[in-house]
Amino acid sequence: MRIDCKDLDCPKPVVETKKALENLNNGESLEIILNSTISKNNVLKFLNSLNLNPTFKEHQDEIIICVEKKEIDLNQANPNEYSVLFLKTDKVGCGELGENLFVGFLDTLKNIKNIPDKIICVNESVLVNTDENHKAHKAMKELENLGVEIISCGACLEFFRKTKELKIGSIGNAYEIVNELFGKAKIITL
Repeated sequence: MRIDCKDLDCPKPVVETKKALENLNNGESLEIILNSTISKNNVLKFLNSLNLNPTFKEHQDEIIICVEKKEIDLNQANPNEYSVLFLKTDKVGCGELGENLFVGFLDTLKNIKNIPDKIICVNESVLVNTDENHKAHKAMKELENLGVEIISCGACLEFFRKTKELKIGSIGNAYEIVNELFGKAKIITL
């Protein structure tokens, strides 16, 4: 089977890939045609999370991901509860006080017993992970060094034109983020 996911906004390439896999029998192959590096990375991340070992090739402006369907659970969720900090902005409140509170919050997280397993950043919070001069950058990097998985929304990074400037964590997509928020995670939002 072959699906054309060129020019689709996040998370549509991942959603279309999931739908196509649902319609395949084990052992059948799927080709996903893309024209965006972000979409390629998101689809590869999704397929790798299912242990499907995809391959890809790039030719001019086209990316083709190939994968063979195996016995998988497309609705798999982490069986154990874990915690996710969901950040929608790079401050807690307004102005300089909000920036200082945000830094203080992240600094405090490093010193508690139950730090979050993941931090998901959307909207302005992705800027913390791209700018070494951001007040909260050092604290976020220290959390990553402690083993916290940091995920920045790819669409948000694209909006701010910061995709190539990501210095902390990895790029996520709407499918992955929604799956985290409605999975078995305990969600804390600032």
